[in-house]
Amino acid sequence: MRFYNRETELKTLGKACAGDYSEMVVITGRRRIGKSRLVNEFLKGTDAIKVLVVPKEEKQLAADFSESMTDKKGFRPSFNNIKEALDYFLLKSETRILFIDEFPNLLEVNPSLPHEFQRAWEQYRDSSKKVLIFSGSYVGMMDKIFTKRKAPLFGRAGHTILLQPLPLDIVWEMQRDLGILDPVEQIRNFCVLGGVPFYYELLERRGKGNVISSLFFDVDAPLREEGLNILRQEFGAAYKKYFSIIEAIGAGLVSQSEIADRLGTKQTTLSKYMASLQRDFRLVDRTVPYGQNPLRSKKGIYSIRDNLTAFWFSKVYGKSRPPTEKEVNDFVSRRFENLCRDMLTARVRHEDVVASGRWWGRLAPGPGRDRSEEREIDVVVETGKNLYLGECKWTNEKVGERELGHLKASAQALGTRKPIIWVLFSKAGFSLTRRDDLLLFDPTGMDKEIRKLG
Repeated sequence: MRFYNRETELKTLGKACAGDYSEMVVITGRRRIGKSRLVNEFLKGTDAIKVLVVPKEEKQLAADFSESMTDKKGFRPSFNNIKEALDYFLLKSETRILFIDEFPNLLEVNPSLPHEFQRAWEQYRDSSKKVLIFSGSYVGMMDKIFTKRKAPLFGRAGHTILLQPLPLDIVWEMQRDLGILDPVEQIRNFCVLGGVPFYYELLERRGKGNVISSLFFDVDAPLREEGLNILRQEFGAAYKKYFSIIEAIGAGLVSQSEIADRLGTKQTTLSKYMASLQRDFRLVDRTVPYGQNPLRSKKGIYSIRDNLTAFWFSKVYGKSRPPTEKEVNDFVSRRFENLCRDMLTARVRHEDVVASGRWWGRLAPGPGRDRSEEREIDVVVETGKNLYLGECKWTNEKVGERELGHLKASAQALGTRKPIIWVLFSKAGFSLTRRDDLLLFDPTGMDKEIRKLG
C-alpha cells in the first residue's frame, strides 16, 4: 500500500533535520498507527542509521547498533554496551541521523539507558550537530521518558509528534484505492477499523469477502488477539486492571459507578485509573452532555476512543463465532454517531466551531407530552453563527418527518438563541425534502462531503 497523508509530520521532520545544529525528535502514537512508516518514508534516500530496539541482553542490542553503524567502506565498530554505541555515533560517525524505533524497549534492556542518553546529549549536543529520532508505541512509557517533569529526557526534544489516526478524507481515499466504492461498506469498514492505516493494509492483503471473519475469526486471522496485544504492550504487568476496565466499557457499562460495581472496587480507587486511561494513554473518552462543564458535571459517560478496540472488546473478545449481521449493525450504529459528528464538525469548520458533542437529559412536559421524558440528541455542533443539531439512523428504514419532529422537540431542552440548522443522517435515505434549515446526508451524500474535506 502506498504512503498516505502525513504532510504536516513530514514537514516537522524536515525542519528538524534542516538546521546546522543538534536536534531531538520524539514520535509517539498508538500501536499500528504508522510511526515507523512515517520515519522510513522521510529517510528514503538518506544514509541514516536505523535501529529497532527489541528486548534482549544489552550486549546483543549493542551488536545491533554495531551492525547498523557499519559505514560505506565496510568498517563495523564494536560495542560492549549502548553507552559506547551512543558515544561513537555522536563523536565519530559521519552519519548525521540516528532513528531508534520502539525506544521504550530500552527500559527492559537496562532501566538506566534513558539516563545514558541524557548524559550523552548534554555532553555532545553542542558539538555533534546530530539528529536523534525516537519513536515508541507505549504512549504512557514515552511520557515517562520525555514529558514528565522528572523524566530523564524532559525538555530535550525540540519537536514532538503525536501521530493521530488518519482523517476521514484519507481513509475514504484509501478505501477507493482498494476498490471499496460502496458508501455503506466504506462507513461500515471505518466504524470497525477506524483511521489506523495498518488495518487497511490488512484489507488489501486479505482481499474482499467477509472482512470481520477474515480479520478477526479465521484460523489465521491477524487481529484475533489485537485488543489484548495492544493493552499488554501498553501496560505491561499492570494490564489486567486496565483490561478489566476497558472490558467493562466494551460491554456497555458507561458510568463510573457501573464500572466500579463490575470490578468490585470503590469509585475513589477507580478514579485514578480512569484519569490515566483518558490523559496518559488516550484509550478512553469521557463525555458530558453539551452545555455542561466537564469538570463539574456528574453525568459523564465513558467510551472507548478507538473504533477497532471498541469492536474487539464488544464483538470479538471471548466469542467463538463471528457476530451476526444484526450484531454488527448494532455496533456500527453507535460508532456511526461519532463519524457523523466528526464529518459535520469538519464540514462547518469555516464558521469557527465553538463546541462539538452530544446531549442527553430530561425534556419537560409539553404539547403531546403529559410527563417529562429522557431524550438524546446524537450530534451537537455549535459554531459562531449557528447551532447544528443532528439525528443519526443506521437502519433500513427511511427517515422522515417523525424523526425530524422528535429532534425538534428534544431541542427545546437546550433553550438556545442561535439559529438552528437541523441535520439528519440516514443509512436508507429520506422521505422528506431539503430546505434551507435542514441538511440531509445518506451514505452517498456523506461520501461526497468527505471527499471535499481534504
